[in-house]
Amino acid sequence: MADRFVGFAFAAADMLVETDLNGRISFATGAFRSRLGVSADSMHGRPIASLFVPGDAQSLDLAMATGRLRGRIAPVVLRLADPSASPTAVAALLMPPSGVAPARLCFSIGPVASPQAESAAGDIRDRGSFTNLVEDAIRAGQSAGLGLLEVGGIRHGGSPNAARQRQTVHDTLQRVLDETAPGAAAGELADGRYGVLSHAGMDIEQVVARLEHLLRADPLATGTSADTRITATTMDIAAAGLPPAQAARALRYALGQFAQGHRPVVSSCGAQSSSQGTPGGGHQRLADIVATAQARAQQLRQTLADRRFRLLYQPVVGLGDREIHHFEALIRPIPVQGEPPQSIEEFVTFAEMVGLSEELDWAVLEMALVALRAAPQASVAVNMSGLSMQSAGYRDRLIRHLRSLGAILGPASGAAGGGRLLIELTETAEIEDLTGAASAMADLRALGIPVCLDDFGAGAAAFRYLRAFQVDYVKIDGGFVRAAVTQARERAMVTAMIEIATSVGAAVVAETIETEDQSRLMAELGAQYGQGWLFGRPGSLPGSRER
Repeated sequence: MADRFVGFAFAAADMLVETDLNGRISFATGAFRSRLGVSADSMHGRPIASLFVPGDAQSLDLAMATGRLRGRIAPVVLRLADPSASPTAVAALLMPPSGVAPARLCFSIGPVASPQAESAAGDIRDRGSFTNLVEDAIRAGQSAGLGLLEVGGIRHGGSPNAARQRQTVHDTLQRVLDETAPGAAAGELADGRYGVLSHAGMDIEQVVARLEHLLRADPLATGTSADTRITATTMDIAAAGLPPAQAARALRYALGQFAQGHRPVVSSCGAQSSSQGTPGGGHQRLADIVATAQARAQQLRQTLADRRFRLLYQPVVGLGDREIHHFEALIRPIPVQGEPPQSIEEFVTFAEMVGLSEELDWAVLEMALVALRAAPQASVAVNMSGLSMQSAGYRDRLIRHLRSLGAILGPASGAAGGGRLLIELTETAEIEDLTGAASAMADLRALGIPVCLDDFGAGAAAFRYLRAFQVDYVKIDGGFVRAAVTQARERAMVTAMIEIATSVGAAVVAETIETEDQSRLMAELGAQYGQGWLFGRPGSLPGSRER
């Protein structure tokens, strides 16, 4: 009878896998050797995530979470960890405990159901998704190459011509990668600036030459110039000499620099000429970027000590009544005369990269508390990095300080429910000491300080946090919110995330809401709160004094 069930399953699958509820494989059979080059028996005890490319860890974690909640995982497209990153359809059923056997998930892994599903895996990613993809590759120790491409002559803005040109470049780049680097993933980091990650190795000069040829071949059709030039830089993302977590932060900083138009060139690297003799190309290592950044760390430390930044406050409102629930404190660096302006992301990721996240978080907390003292009608959410929360010394200092404040953290006179201070845990770095962090969050909640998981869905760790921590709010990443209005797959993911958050007693905040359609959809899917330009841009905290 067992052989018969296996036969039925293989009518629609290439591989069958059984895991525990944490994703650890307890049984595997099927075409593992032909698809992945390993035996099925060798998979026993390994995480099921090892079957897929690291960039799909987020989708897999969401599928696992919904499987535990709903009892099944509807088919989702993930990419196998083979040289071509082949799209494959993954579905699962939750098997309840039976006798001495614990609950388990039974996975069916087979061909995608339609060409549309396969093509969806090869789209040009947005900056956040691509950055997460590369960070996952670094943390997993993947051997991969990263190329940074700048296409000259790209129109900026939202005009029809600019949008048409941008789509043409996207389509052409994807075509080139399909030809020259099958399985590679690409992301748009800024207008005309792209990152390309290849797990199978990549000849960046071949990619550049082919892309230039196609864009120049028919300038009228592509909207580009006949002398369009592409500048290419390659980067070694291996974490040699660096802890993987620090390498991932360095990567995020380097991509931010590139997106801002600054090539992350460092003095210790010997620049090499790029394809076609284009200027500004070269090869770099993350370790060199970190070494150069450390020299600037003291300047940033002084900036934080002198509070040479300001906070702006953006409202978070109820989606049903549009009443303000609280404000989020958002950091804004103050430009230094004679130096190029820093983006917010660059400022924060640089602080994390050079080990100053605790100083940054403490400075922001103190400034927000000053604002709260002057605005008794308001409640404020303050971001706190995972790097800070995994530090036992920082956690102890935080709890002692907040416990000493007393009445200032009580309910706001004009806000709806909860304490006056909220803590938003960001996922820019993963927390290793989950037990210690969970204890600190329990202490925060005992003081009447609600806890929120920020950017839920943007990274794989959020699902571990939701299981490890008792939280009051979950904030859905804005990339999902924007995409859910037009893309059924993203809408299904948002629905699942809201359902998971609600099942553990957390209220849901949808961020980056800019249109009524987005607001309406998020409310229909079950989000209680919203944040974004539709409800108000960042500004002064009502009733507070400017420092």
